[in-house]
Amino acid sequence: MEYFAGIDLGGTKIYAIVINDKGKILSRAKIKTGAKKDVDTILKKIVDCYKEALAGAKIEEKDIQSVGMAVPSAMDVKQGILLHAPNLGWKKVPIAKLFKEKINKPVFIGNDVNIGTYGEYCFGAGKKAKNLYGLFIGTGIGGGYVVDGKIIRGLNFTAGEIGHMVIDMGGSRCNCGNKGCLETVAAKIGMIDYMIKKVGKDKKKTILSKIAPDWQKTIGSSALKEAYEKKDKIVVKAIKRSAGAIGIACANLINTIGIESIVIGGGVMEEMGDVFMPIIRKKMDSYAIGGGAANVKLLKSALGDDAVALGAAWYARLPENKELLF
Repeated sequence: MEYFAGIDLGGTKIYAIVINDKGKILSRAKIKTGAKKDVDTILKKIVDCYKEALAGAKIEEKDIQSVGMAVPSAMDVKQGILLHAPNLGWKKVPIAKLFKEKINKPVFIGNDVNIGTYGEYCFGAGKKAKNLYGLFIGTGIGGGYVVDGKIIRGLNFTAGEIGHMVIDMGGSRCNCGNKGCLETVAAKIGMIDYMIKKVGKDKKKTILSKIAPDWQKTIGSSALKEAYEKKDKIVVKAIKRSAGAIGIACANLINTIGIESIVIGGGVMEEMGDVFMPIIRKKMDSYAIGGGAANVKLLKSALGDDAVALGAAWYARLPENKELLF
């Protein structure tokens, strides 16, 4: 039996798993990324999380064949260079080399949503799809595209970054540096910005002040769900605005690349999929030209937190991907 590890590096958490060569998850570990986000500090935490997952699987480090890691950034997978992770404040980091030095194992590193989409394609909601586009909604929004089992990365490794498709020219500034990205409307950072403006401009109150006192800086998906269920007007408007924008983005995908299946994942969908999905579907159907959305499958992620880490571990084990290992 062979064993592989997968790591999901996020802006707020690091999540690691160990799998066997059948794709069965043997253990999971999770730690907070923390406020200090310099490369050395985060790499140490990644290694700690990896070793915690190893301990949980009750196997020795020598038994791990390779390690896959996904990062919130476009990745030059051939050079092992992280190009730009706005939520970490990193640019052009030789992450593969640095990580390999820490664990002395063959490593693969890719974009988190590319890898999460790949995980859903292999093991989750997209198992029966030929072509699958993934949209993951959390603090930001990432996108990934898998065709016939191959991840489409594009000439400069930035394909699929739908969160940074500009939908509001002159809109709010995004962490990537542009203005009016989909992320600034539909991700949690966009919802927070919208709600802050509503509270400030219209002098309206929101029960988020009681549920999540720090909501103007950061907010959990569970707090948004609670406020929505209590019919907080500002939260309801923010969520419907977000879901509508995502639906239009899905229609744009259909209009441009004629996708067969779309899977929606991420923390927001885990908590509020039942609210988001009908709105997304309605907008997608309305904005896709010529009835283009007919028979396009709109799927909710089936793997939850495991999607990215599982996709990373599985990708790193495949013989055909050996040229991308460091």
